[in-house]
Amino acid sequence: MVKKTRVHKKRTSLNKRIMLIPLSVIIPMLCVMSYLIFTLQHSLMRYDEITESITYANHYVKEFKERMDYSMYLAVIGNKTMDELGNKETTINGIVTVNPYTYIDELSDFCKELSEIATATINKTQIRFVENSLKALRKSVTVLEQMIADGSSYDDKIEYLDENIRGESGLTVVIQSSIQNYIYEETRSFAIAKEDLEYQLHTAVKISVIVTVTVMLTAVLLTMLTIRSVTLPIRKLCKQTKKVAGGDFTAKTSIDTVDEIAVLTDSFNEMTAEIGSLVKNIKKQEEDLRLAQSRLLQAQINPHFLYNTLDTIVWLAEAEETGEVVSMVTTLSEFFRTTLSKGKDYITIREEEAHIKSYLKIQQFRYQDIMEYELDIDPDLYPYKIPKLTLQPLVENALYHGIKNKRGKGKIRIRGWKIRTHIYFTVEDDGIGMSEEELKKLKRTVSGYGEESDSTGFGLFNVNQRVQYYYGPEYGMTFQSEKGKGTTALILIEAKDIESLS
Repeated sequence: MVKKTRVHKKRTSLNKRIMLIPLSVIIPMLCVMSYLIFTLQHSLMRYDEITESITYANHYVKEFKERMDYSMYLAVIGNKTMDELGNKETTINGIVTVNPYTYIDELSDFCKELSEIATATINKTQIRFVENSLKALRKSVTVLEQMIADGSSYDDKIEYLDENIRGESGLTVVIQSSIQNYIYEETRSFAIAKEDLEYQLHTAVKISVIVTVTVMLTAVLLTMLTIRSVTLPIRKLCKQTKKVAGGDFTAKTSIDTVDEIAVLTDSFNEMTAEIGSLVKNIKKQEEDLRLAQSRLLQAQINPHFLYNTLDTIVWLAEAEETGEVVSMVTTLSEFFRTTLSKGKDYITIREEEAHIKSYLKIQQFRYQDIMEYELDIDPDLYPYKIPKLTLQPLVENALYHGIKNKRGKGKIRIRGWKIRTHIYFTVEDDGIGMSEEELKKLKRTVSGYGEESDSTGFGLFNVNQRVQYYYGPEYGMTFQSEKGKGTTALILIEAKDIESLS
């Protein structure tokens, strides 16, 4: 009677110990999973906040200075009141005029919102500086408005406008630079967020390993206590746990034994599958976050070109083509340096040539099997200044609409030379060319009489419009093309230096 009672107690104790095994596995793993989910959600929220802040700041940084400067300039040369500028009329150069007072109020409200969503602590101070600069700008606008009303001389008004509002040390430059600094500081937060995420993931992995090892040791201890009845099943299970500890999350075990051991086996298999799935999800989330960071980059170029270039760099890095990656990134940096040009409207022909060369080098990484190019610009032309991005849209058009659609390899040739007081540029390709009807449509669009819905034609129209603005209506762009043989674009400009639009 006593023996039976002891045996019964022993079996009950054994069942309880075995039941502790899945509990000792599931509870810690749920804690680890909860910690990982919380970490990922926190990081994603941080990235979303930074993205929102940068996107919102970019809304004004691109257009504030040009709108304010040009509106005040129109007020000076046309003796207009501030209310007369507030009709938001789009001028011939694409700039929208604004009422300076209303526009300053809008930016003040915008700064309050920026201060609220800023993720970098220093940007709180930066926004206060912008707000103080806006107050100073309002006073300067008031002074200039009074000068206009008092009939001050044109030279005095222009001098005041340049020194206090739109000049290199003017308030619009200060405000724009401050907002750009805000964007820069917010962008730096990405690196901090990334480091924090990597640290959290590293910590999570260590915790997962510790929890897993602890769970396994507990399982071994409980197994030793019940070794007489479950020796063989537990040994098999231990072999599988070693595989999991080594990183093989596909390991599974199948044991024909009593119900309690079957529960333990099932729990182990589920745990292994969950860990493997969790590790895969962590890697995927990290890749998605890095991809989101790369998409925040802002540029004055076709976004598809930027995306494709970055994809190529990633591909080269994965292929461990270190030299190619360095060359690609260096070329892309040179391309952006010329594209931005410190905000100038014009660059030298030498810089334009370098810009085209950088663009073609980047594209040749992707289209080396179908594209080759030749640059032949007379070095005597290098000192002349021309509108920025005069030739690059033509080269892009030649690649995407000429060479890319051609079977076999094609060539783009860019030439530049001077004859007396004129400078000639040609961009030739031996691509698919255009029919007479297509050529007529393109010429109408470039001249401003065609449909502007076509993005390519509209881009060329902008080039032609800027050239004619700087040099006069007798200059500009012409095309020659023959179906199946290629296209030649010619730009004619005057051999002189130009000045900025602003």
